[in-house]
Amino acid sequence: MYITREDMLEVIGRMQDLENKLGNLFANHNYDLRENLGRRNQLLSCVQEKETARVLRKKYAIVLDDGAPGKPDVVICDIEKELECKLTSGSKSGGSVSFSLQTDYATLKNKGSLDYLFILANDAFDAFCVIFFEGLTIDDYFPPASGSRGKSRMRKESAMKKATFLIGGVENLADAHLEKIDAELNERAQELDYRLVGLRSKLQDTSSNATVAREKISNVITNESSRYDTAVAKLISRRKYWEENPKYSFQFEKVLFETPKKASKIQSIRNWWVNRLTARLGAISWLTP
Repeated sequence: MYITREDMLEVIGRMQDLENKLGNLFANHNYDLRENLGRRNQLLSCVQEKETARVLRKKYAIVLDDGAPGKPDVVICDIEKELECKLTSGSKSGGSVSFSLQTDYATLKNKGSLDYLFILANDAFDAFCVIFFEGLTIDDYFPPASGSRGKSRMRKESAMKKATFLIGGVENLADAHLEKIDAELNERAQELDYRLVGLRSKLQDTSSNATVAREKISNVITNESSRYDTAVAKLISRRKYWEENPKYSFQFEKVLFETPKKASKIQSIRNWWVNRLTARLGAISWLTP
């Protein structure tokens, strides 16, 4: 994997620095930067791309961050990788926040496969969940809904198999339901075994001449088994539902804001030359079909 937790902590630190400065600038004009998180994130998304490219240049010789429409957000020429960068604070509804982790369906279909770097940020921009997805395809996304302007929601049950959490984590809420169902299945099996042992012992102790009594016991055994089968069938149906419908809850991790260190003169000169190189090579579609 070509990007690490340490890389992302550095990227987020630089993004926090700009978010803090933008917040002060907005406040000086009696505006609230965080009043509209979507617009806030739009301002910071280009920083995500630039800073991701910057940290990758410490490890790779040529990393482009053209940012133009139709171009990859970040291209690592050394290893021929294209990385899409996304920043979101989710959608609020009924007191909860959901993350659809969208992408442009046509672009992904055209590329065949892409790597994604999603930064999920809270309102205060001090807690994050950073997810790196390697090799996502259109099979990992739903087809675009009508009116979505080509944007598609992620099939999380598929895409999460390709995810690495660099900051924060995830909890599958279905796991708790599956654990509860498994415990109930085990409990019901034990109850049936205990009940049948008693009934069969009673049947064995009943005189063969007591036909009516033996028939009643046999009927109880049959009914107990039937009730068990019905209950187990319902539990198995519930289990199948939760296996096929995972519910993911993203776990955010606090990242304290620290004023970033100023780049060295050598690093500044190197970045300047890389930016010039990016500007010149950005028009070349050698990695982009």
